[in-house]
Amino acid sequence: PPPPFFFSTPTRASEILSGLVGSEMCIRDSIYIGVMTGTSVDAIDIAALIISKDDFRLLNAQSFQFLKITREKILRIIRNYKVMNQDEIKSLDRELATIYGDTINEFISSSKIEKKNIVAIGLHGQTILHQPNAINPMSLQIGDGKIVRKITGISVVNDFRSEDIRSGGQGAPLAPIFHNHFFGKTGIKRAVINIGGISNISILADEVIGYDIGPGNTLMDIWIKDTKEKNFDEDGQWAKSGNINEKLLVKFLEDEFINLKPPKSTGTDYFNISWINQKLKEVDNQISSSDIQRTLAELTALIIARTINTENGLNEVAVCGGGSGNKFLMQLVQNHSHFKIHQTNQWGMDSNWVESSGFAYLAYLRINNFALDLSKITGSKGRVKLGKIRN
Repeated sequence: PPPPFFFSTPTRASEILSGLVGSEMCIRDSIYIGVMTGTSVDAIDIAALIISKDDFRLLNAQSFQFLKITREKILRIIRNYKVMNQDEIKSLDRELATIYGDTINEFISSSKIEKKNIVAIGLHGQTILHQPNAINPMSLQIGDGKIVRKITGISVVNDFRSEDIRSGGQGAPLAPIFHNHFFGKTGIKRAVINIGGISNISILADEVIGYDIGPGNTLMDIWIKDTKEKNFDEDGQWAKSGNINEKLLVKFLEDEFINLKPPKSTGTDYFNISWINQKLKEVDNQISSSDIQRTLAELTALIIARTINTENGLNEVAVCGGGSGNKFLMQLVQNHSHFKIHQTNQWGMDSNWVESSGFAYLAYLRINNFALDLSKITGSKGRVKLGKIRN
């Protein structure tokens, strides 16, 4: 966890919030909690922040591991979305909400925070389906906010993506909103790359742009799970032992989503084991498992680096998310990139807590009735208020 009472003053906090539309109500400046579980399903990340219009302070942040049985249930649904059982989803929705609620209570207790000082919990929930371009666009996150509200006794803001999708947007990524608030710097064009299950980018300049790049950890995690029964490739050691298969890499890079222009977003219901197996079938070649892992790592690094390299006028780049801790992957990104790649730690926030802190900030915006123009990020039309409040 970060040291207690880690202070930071966002460079452009006032000017960014002045571009939002707020209500007539008094701004509620106090403690907000952000809860994030990403598409890698590796842990529940929780951060507590004191947030005001001009400043905020990270009080504490912790990561809580899922029980193996729970993680396996989630992954089974995510990776077999075409045969989803509605009763199973509803059951897991309630089970996960109970886990969230109990874990949040544990976090609050260990952080020695008084509940009466917490305004709201920003709960992302666990994404199990993300299809913003379907005939009936939708994005589904489970972990019932009403149950979390009941267990914790604290107002919950969840379902952050639906309103944006109803307004014609992708519903993702939402990280650029917080990235801009915390890392944006007047006169400098920055990029933040979040490498979770899916990689996304935030371009922070006079105009904020953000979109999903493509697979982050997800394909590497899926492949090592499928072949070696491991949850992830620690520091990319298995990938490092293999060789790039150029024919397979070309086939990977031909993917429709990777070559799609933004706004765009995706999920593990698209990039999954079926995606890998289909590409292998098209190549029609006998490739060793370690070479496939190496090629997947190369794909992940290459699409990130190409995205950075083609952004005109970029000055600085930083990474966050679970993938930023994969030493071999980050070495590959650096090798392909024209820029020196930093972790967000050097910009004032530990890379492990950026996403969960972001949902604390989104809860702050929703509780205070701010509406956002996300047309350059998600592609939605008009200003939208993200999230549903569960009082």
